Amino acid sequence: MTTTGSATATPAGLDREAVITGDAVLLDLRTASFAARMLAALIDGALQLGVLVLGTLAVSVAAARADLDDGLVAAAIVTVSVLAYVGYPVLSELLLRGRSVGRLAMGTRVVRDDGGPVHVRQSLLRAVMAMLEIWSTAGSLALASSVIDRRSRRLGDLLAGTVVIQERMRDLEPARVEVPEVLRSWADTADVGRLPLTLMQDIRSFLPRSGSVHPASRRQISRDLLHRTLPHVAPAPPPGTDPEEFLAAVVAERSRRDETRLRRAQDRQVELSAEVRAVPFSG
Repeated sequence: MTTTGSATATPAGLDREAVITGDAVLLDLRTASFAARMLAALIDGALQLGVLVLGTLAVSVAAARADLDDGLVAAAIVTVSVLAYVGYPVLSELLLRGRSVGRLAMGTRVVRDDGGPVHVRQSLLRAVMAMLEIWSTAGSLALASSVIDRRSRRLGDLLAGTVVIQERMRDLEPARVEVPEVLRSWADTADVGRLPLTLMQDIRSFLPRSGSVHPASRRQISRDLLHRTLPHVAPAPPPGTDPEEFLAAVVAERSRRDETRLRRAQDRQVELSAEVRAVPFSG
């Protein structure tokens, strides 16, 4: 979901969250899907159960061999349980920077709501809440919360102020957007330099995926992007212009001008460096 438009403007069903940090840095976060979170939780849950079972067996064997006191055995089993249910997720998120074995496999990561790394307090709160909403209720509470929340967060995320994002995305084949032939003369003289950054990101995300979007949604998204773009472009395109052709022309022309400007700046920098090296220095 993009903060500068309606939900229909989100291309190809990607749940995007534009966040402005305290340092005025724009972050484009993609919330992990429920399926990715569930698979990661299953992997981590299996590892936690393995730690619990192996730890309990080790305590039982040690108690039988050393004839330990029942109270000491009970304390050891509680310790093993805490390590499995709380220690594993907390240590994983701290050592792997918000990841765990399951999240590494699924390409997801836990971050704060502002995009920063999670703290010990937040990881601990998420782990304690997981004992209630995942382990005690067989995941029913976590499922209900993830379905209701628009960012698919469970109760632990809501209380800790965290969100699970998708870090690893399927790479798209690189394709350079070109100005459609029917709009080439218009694009040469049009002012396309005032488009906001988030709007440019939305257009660039939509165009490569437009072919995989449902036709009705594709028309709605393209029209929404068209109406958001028109106030920042002058003059308006010729009457009857196809929305997607107009968006492609805007992005392609803006990219061409940016590349030209960057190339000129680099050439000027090289010229200045050569002039500086050519200046004789007196000893």
